[in-house]
Amino acid sequence: MGLTLSEETSNRVSEVVLPPRLGRNEACHCGSGSKYKRCCQEQDEALRRQLRGAALPEWIDGSRSKLHQFEKYVCNVFGLPDLLASFVDTRRAPEIPTFDVVNSLFHTAVLRIPSINALEGDLKESDFQKLIGRSPTPDVKAFSADVVANVLDKLELAGIRKANEEVIGKAERNKTFRDGYGALRCVAIDGWEPFSSYDRHCPNCLVRRVKVKRRTGELEEVEQYYHRYVVALLLGPVIDVVLGIEPVLNEEALRDIDPEHEGHEGELTAGRRLIDSLHETYGGFIDAIVGDALYANGPVMTQLDNYGYSGFLVLKKEKNEPLKDALTLWEIEGRCESCEDPERKEHVEFWDVDDIETLTSYKGKIRALRAVVTKPEEEEDPATWCFALIGQRARQLSRPTALRIIRSRWHIENTAFHQWTRYWNLRHVFRHTQNALLAVLLLWTLAFNLLQLFIYRRLGRCRRPKDPIDTIRHIVEVMLRDVATLPAPIPWATFPLDTS
Repeated sequence: MGLTLSEETSNRVSEVVLPPRLGRNEACHCGSGSKYKRCCQEQDEALRRQLRGAALPEWIDGSRSKLHQFEKYVCNVFGLPDLLASFVDTRRAPEIPTFDVVNSLFHTAVLRIPSINALEGDLKESDFQKLIGRSPTPDVKAFSADVVANVLDKLELAGIRKANEEVIGKAERNKTFRDGYGALRCVAIDGWEPFSSYDRHCPNCLVRRVKVKRRTGELEEVEQYYHRYVVALLLGPVIDVVLGIEPVLNEEALRDIDPEHEGHEGELTAGRRLIDSLHETYGGFIDAIVGDALYANGPVMTQLDNYGYSGFLVLKKEKNEPLKDALTLWEIEGRCESCEDPERKEHVEFWDVDDIETLTSYKGKIRALRAVVTKPEEEEDPATWCFALIGQRARQLSRPTALRIIRSRWHIENTAFHQWTRYWNLRHVFRHTQNALLAVLLLWTLAFNLLQLFIYRRLGRCRRPKDPIDTIRHIVEVMLRDVATLPAPIPWATFPLDTS
């Protein structure tokens, strides 16, 4: 059943019944027998959007403040209150609602508050209390850092993943991701290691032996503890959003699945599990996977082929196939194209061979491309790119477009990893348990995606300067200053929360 919204909820909304929340492929609630997405979904979303807009106070609705505009955008378009209200944790009889805690964590991510202890300080401030919908009680914190840590330990991760999937789905229905590379929607996957320690560790830490130099100058071998993740980033000329995160599991975590398992798993295993998850969640929304040399092997290529995905995979090891065969063929056939890139001010030369079938663990055909890129000021040190293309659509692409795609893989390093560790403080361990670590990353991912969509879609900012971090950082700094201008608490409790 749907939820009823009465006049007590908002003085601008009369009584109305919200339709139940359904999956896009479920049978429609109207009884037509059609799938929800082909029947009543559009009008239901329009109704929800109208009600959310009516619940916004007028001082937000007509404001030019960046913070106010952001809150209006994420509430009206993506239903942020609904998303946060859907999160649940396993605390028993909690005194502080889960919504209040995850709302504060979401805004911690948006405003880049550096730690839970720093958040606890902000929870004493009237301005931040108004931001999360609390009546101001100066110098009396809304709740403690211990409460936040407890929620992170017990927050169910599936709800956060589903919220991010709903944001991506809504953005796709709004035609946000229509601009791609040669009509292909490409996703980069790569490993990321945000933090490590020689002392602090948890049962799910990965462990390795490393050599460190002591003050005496002597080398000593010690244990280093760390966590590693594989991240999937949807690549775009302007907007990049995160589709998924998969942890690399240690021996203890793997023994929960297989009691006889020995040793940690590697990035490749977690990466292949992430590809499975991406296909299960997004299916044909993805056209191609872009990966580094770790993924340039037969089993991964076969996996991509089975899912109908194309692949753009970096080639590095000259003694391994398919690069070994490609080097011989490039030498025989020679350079095939030379062109100028006026936008990048580069001269590019291509070597291109197709129909390579030397991998015993992959039955498809591989196209191998080499590009030598020369800038006017770096003529003596050109950059060389070697990569494999699999799948019919990828193998039919023009050489310049294929090069753009493989170079865009660096978005995951620059737009995501570099920004997260330097400006989002994800090098800091907010809470050192496996569930809390992943909950923080998923919540920060949700905030990151909504900020990307707000800045580049809603505000229409272009990706200039070419380092997108500067644009995002400036907007966040403006939003942080806007917190002090909130005239009253944001009425989160008056939104028509639909958790059905």
